[in-house]
Amino acid sequence: MKYGLFSSLPQAFLVAALAVSAVAGTAEAQQSNSNELSAMLLMADGKRQRGFVQNSNENGVLFSLVQGAPGTGYRWETEAVAVAFDDSDEIMREARAAFLQGQYDAAAEQFSQIADQHVIAAHVPNNFATEARYYHIESLRLTGRWEEIAAALETPTAKTIPTKLTEFYQPQFKLNQLWAALGSGNLDPVKAEIEARQIPQTGSAKLLNSPAYREMPMRELVQITFLNAKVNEAAGETDQALADYYRTFSFSYGNDPVMADLSLKGALAIQSKNPAVQGEEPNPTALRQIQSLAFLYKNAFAKGTIDPAYEAFAVKPDLPKPPPPKEKAEGAAEEGAADAKPADDAAKTDDKKGDDKPKEEGKK
Repeated sequence: MKYGLFSSLPQAFLVAALAVSAVAGTAEAQQSNSNELSAMLLMADGKRQRGFVQNSNENGVLFSLVQGAPGTGYRWETEAVAVAFDDSDEIMREARAAFLQGQYDAAAEQFSQIADQHVIAAHVPNNFATEARYYHIESLRLTGRWEEIAAALETPTAKTIPTKLTEFYQPQFKLNQLWAALGSGNLDPVKAEIEARQIPQTGSAKLLNSPAYREMPMRELVQITFLNAKVNEAAGETDQALADYYRTFSFSYGNDPVMADLSLKGALAIQSKNPAVQGEEPNPTALRQIQSLAFLYKNAFAKGTIDPAYEAFAVKPDLPKPPPPKEKAEGAAEEGAADAKPADDAAKTDDKKGDDKPKEEGKK
């Protein structure tokens, strides 16, 4: 006898309940696949069954051997241990390609559609729908659409990321919750995480402008330093924010092009608001600083394009010329020439002395 997803419920009632939830999921996610996914089900006893996944939850999976026929509920671990979806690679192919090519806006839309349309697979271990939601959120982060992440985290597929995806996904998923907080304007969780990752400073180390962080992967460090820049910028600490943006750029250059790009944009945004570069007579030093940064960004990172707000600054700065070397007075030059002696005078004198040797006795 097969037990349902809830062992205390009769099998017929269980199947009906899962069917109702599947219909609700269809309406919510706008599914178009008849709520079934062809798959291979691996049983706890080692046997395999080919059929169709009709729904899933944290307790088990609803599986039918015949398409469209009422399914049977199997509990996770004790009855069913894994599911291999037949079309998962094909479903994910275009979205994965867009992500790998850096087309994050397109990838965000495609991954989101996949996660919405296949929500019935959300509770299957290592399922592609939950993975699609993870990369949907990642794409939002990489395009700077941080205000959209909080809503994405509330979807059914996002709720299963901590439990249905492997440890590989978990560190970035936790960081993406900080990006969601940043996007919603709630910086308290961001501040708390940054402080937790810092090494307490004592003695002369307190004089350092930038905090020291505990050891962590570089991918995480560049995000933490960038988030710290955002926190400082929001607090009006623009000098510290600039230092954090430059630090992020130093860490991410050559390793994380997206974070390098974001950090330069953040620095440009701060410098462009500096009153010293505004007006008819800007401060020459401040002007050269933002011109250097904007010129570098436009020509080395943005392929000749730049935000119109910074276009006027994206010119090669006019650096001050060093003063010409001082010329010696004509009389002093001649006097120096007269005092100079040939370099071989002393050598000739020594050679002459060497020739005045006493003649040996007995020789005429």
